[in-house]
Amino acid sequence: MLTSYSGSRMRVGNGRTVVVAWAAAVLFMVPACAGTKLVAQWKDDAYAGRPSKVFVIGASDDRGPRTLVEEEFVRQFKAHGTDAVASNTVFPEGPRPTKDEVLAKTKELNADVIMVIRFLKKEAGDTHTPVRRYSVPQGFDTSWDSYMGLGTTTDVGIRDVSYDYNVISMDLAMYQTSSGKPIWSALSQTTYQDGPIKQIKPFTTAVMKELANEKLIR
Repeated sequence: MLTSYSGSRMRVGNGRTVVVAWAAAVLFMVPACAGTKLVAQWKDDAYAGRPSKVFVIGASDDRGPRTLVEEEFVRQFKAHGTDAVASNTVFPEGPRPTKDEVLAKTKELNADVIMVIRFLKKEAGDTHTPVRRYSVPQGFDTSWDSYMGLGTTTDVGIRDVSYDYNVISMDLAMYQTSSGKPIWSALSQTTYQDGPIKQIKPFTTAVMKELANEKLIR
């Protein structure tokens, strides 16, 4: 079942509250719909206002794509009037930072919100897609372990889905630095036929559009 928060909502498509299965979202994908869709989205209605400064984290050990994703998000946040910092500028090398190091750095930088962007999976051709339940993230302290590979997910079913193009699934979440509580989260799926690097800008643009719709940015 979906994890829920009082005064919050889980939305898919036109705003209906439903349980979201990964495979069900894939079934709607056809080549004509290439691009990024946020197939599940949640916002804490108790959160008022907009972030003033966002600390952007690409939860990946692959420095190249991580840097490209973080820097594109920073660029687009700033274009919308919200200051932002890429984590690769303060944690450029070495092992992944701990949650305490991240929180300490965000407070040092006066970033009031943390955004975590995590690659989930890439699929192409004939695939067997595990059906998973999408849930609202827990607090930053708990969620960080799963971002760093210490958590687990549970497959609740299997169904065959066949397609001849690529699908990348991403998980995004924003947290208040002061409390560690989530304020927004989404599951995105990007379909494409060109290289994945070319999808970073349109992927980020699609996310920014939804953040603007939620009045989290201008």
